[in-house]
Amino acid sequence: MPKSKSKRLLLPAPAKSTGDTGNSPSSSSSHQAPTISQAEYDEMLVTFANGDVDYNMQDHSMDNNAANAGVVKKKRSVKSNTSIHLNGPMEVDGSVKSMGSVTFLGDIAVRDKIEAYGNIEVSGNMTCQDKIKSFGNMDIAGYVCCTGKVKIFGKLTINGHFEVYDNIEVWGAVVIQGYMFVFPKSASPHCKTLTAYASVTTVGDDSYYEVEESETVWGAKMVRRTEGEA
Repeated sequence: MPKSKSKRLLLPAPAKSTGDTGNSPSSSSSHQAPTISQAEYDEMLVTFANGDVDYNMQDHSMDNNAANAGVVKKKRSVKSNTSIHLNGPMEVDGSVKSMGSVTFLGDIAVRDKIEAYGNIEVSGNMTCQDKIKSFGNMDIAGYVCCTGKVKIFGKLTINGHFEVYDNIEVWGAVVIQGYMFVFPKSASPHCKTLTAYASVTTVGDDSYYEVEESETVWGAKMVRRTEGEA
């Protein structure tokens, strides 16, 4: 299967109701492009409360000091109007929110949600106790555990292990070289589902995914025996 370059998906404009449904095209043969509500659009915009400072405007000299290597860094929350690079070990008591991309390196734990206007890249071990939303791609090289919903408008690429304890929705292609599990937390009454609007591909004989409840895949399901297989 030939490799192709991914195209970044920009933040869709909130859907507006025109009131004219008589001449609207039929969508029975294909799914619609991803859209978000006005509330979701407003939520994504980065706002700073009193005392909040853009993460990239803070002094991180202590964090980057070689003498502090291995010391767990504590952050209340992380917000920025540009891309963010977080180096672990780190614990974030609040959320991580960026109008650009977010890169996680090392061991990082986030208590609240993670939202990025661009891509989310993980190289290491990352846990999120709320939802994850990316308007770009999500690339995982390592281990990620999310106890909330996951919504990705771009592609999802897994080289490692991805656990989701709620629903996951991916608009781009899903490529798994490792494992992905989608299942409810113990005693959870809600169904946990996978919705993929493009293809789902596993790479290698040892790669697979498991969904506790139900899955909906609009594209093809494919198996590649090797990473370079065409």
